[in-house]
Amino acid sequence: MIKNRLVNLVENRRWRHILFWICWVVGFTFIKSFGESGNVYFGWFSYYVLTLPIFVTHTYVVAYGLIPGFFTKRYYPVFIILFLGLFYGFSVLELLLSNEFIFKWYPTGSVVTENYLAPGNVARSGLGNLYIVLVFLASRTVRNWYIADNIQKELQQMELQLQMEDAVTRVQPMMLLFAIDHIDRMVDHSSPNVTEAIAMTSELLNEVMIYHGKEQQLFSKEIELVKKLVALVAILRESKPDVEFFISGDPGQMKLPPMILFSFVDLIFRKFSEEQSIPELNIEASGYSNMITIQVLNSGSKKHDDNMEECLQTIEQLEKCYLGKVAITIEPHSYGCSVIIRSVINPV
Repeated sequence: MIKNRLVNLVENRRWRHILFWICWVVGFTFIKSFGESGNVYFGWFSYYVLTLPIFVTHTYVVAYGLIPGFFTKRYYPVFIILFLGLFYGFSVLELLLSNEFIFKWYPTGSVVTENYLAPGNVARSGLGNLYIVLVFLASRTVRNWYIADNIQKELQQMELQLQMEDAVTRVQPMMLLFAIDHIDRMVDHSSPNVTEAIAMTSELLNEVMIYHGKEQQLFSKEIELVKKLVALVAILRESKPDVEFFISGDPGQMKLPPMILFSFVDLIFRKFSEEQSIPELNIEASGYSNMITIQVLNSGSKKHDDNMEECLQTIEQLEKCYLGKVAITIEPHSYGCSVIIRSVINPV
């Protein structure tokens, strides 16, 4: 989002500068000619249009040449010398153009003096040039401050959102609500496994939070968390889900975002929580190819198919949440589907 905004601002830069100089020409024409006849308005308008290249060149040389090249690098003596040289030189050019051409041919009401290149006259004329340079720099500074402030606010908002998402991932609220709902049902039916279900739910949530708090999050630990989730669901449903693991290579070397497999399996369990049976899951994790393949085998009933369609839509959204860190491919089959999760390695 921030990158797109910066690109748009750069693309509109030309039009912003054109608008600035148009406002300057029209504004100063009105100030100089206020209360005068139409000929004087035309005369001053011609003056500002004809001297515009001098003012523009002077302003841009200072703003985009002297300041970044010398002032910001703390070459102050060189900056002062060049600044004063430009100040004097462009003032002389403006006086020559206005007194030798503009004031003679356009009615501005100004009187041409013989000694117009005297140092005092050059300095007074240069103050006008200096004024427009300062106005340009001030407007540029205010705009840069405004952009920086907006970017900072957006970064803070993004950081807050990431913190919230991280907190949600740590606590796993949907899994917690799923467990609480089933525990309530077990209490209503006076199930003897209530205490075990509460203890295992607490233990699993605690291990999930500890896993997130570690600097190095090994995928092998996530597989253990998934197995505990399967064990918890077996207690909650009083029937063990059919989940098989096929591990090749060292899963601890897999570079995948944390909790991606856990989130997927948790999603399947919750989507089918009201069904008599949960789809069979065959989970293949390869430490060689840095890839997970999850085969979801459903019963073929219409209700299963509808729930599976919702799951696949949620999985597609899950890929966007990981901001290009993984690529998720879904291959439908007559018996269900295969979900392939690959790590995306961004080139340096």
